[in-house]
Amino acid sequence: MTEHVHWKKLTNPDFIGSYAFDHGEEKTATIKDVKQELVVGADGKKETCTVVHFAENLKPLILNRTNAKTITKLYGTGFIDEWVGKKITMMVRNVRAFGETVEAIRIKPEVPKDKKAEPIKCTDCGKTIQAVGTYSAESIAQINKTRFGRVLCAECSKKLSESKAETKPQEPEEQKEMTTAQKLTEALKGAE
Repeated sequence: MTEHVHWKKLTNPDFIGSYAFDHGEEKTATIKDVKQELVVGADGKKETCTVVHFAENLKPLILNRTNAKTITKLYGTGFIDEWVGKKITMMVRNVRAFGETVEAIRIKPEVPKDKKAEPIKCTDCGKTIQAVGTYSAESIAQINKTRFGRVLCAECSKKLSESKAETKPQEPEEQKEMTTAQKLTEALKGAE
């Protein structure tokens, strides 16, 4: 079977264009660098343009003012060196240019979300940390890192807490039942 090739794929093959997108497709990429380059158009005309190169295996993007302003709004800076490492999502939109409607690449006006974060593993058992109740996996990992000095799942955290409680000297029964507020009240009475 013969593969269909759109005629636009044959124009300016050095840079990404609307032809590189399927209908409705978006492409998210990480900015590797932004610099000015001499670009030769399909008509042979040479022009200095601002070009964005990506960390992923994508052709570079000739950056127009509209897209530059969008990146500036997304990341709060117009300084191109501060764009390095930032992600953008490109899409195709119909725009009015030079008296006609044409397809153009536009930067989506929202910071791309990571599709799937790497799972967090428990240091002790190696299992993936799961959310428990209202606590996310990230918050469980952070709480346990603060408490125990390492990332632990809820199960390993519970075991460690219980083992530390067993080795700790027992308090008299009456002190165990006293709440922090009660202890504070008693301390204030003694100071009178």
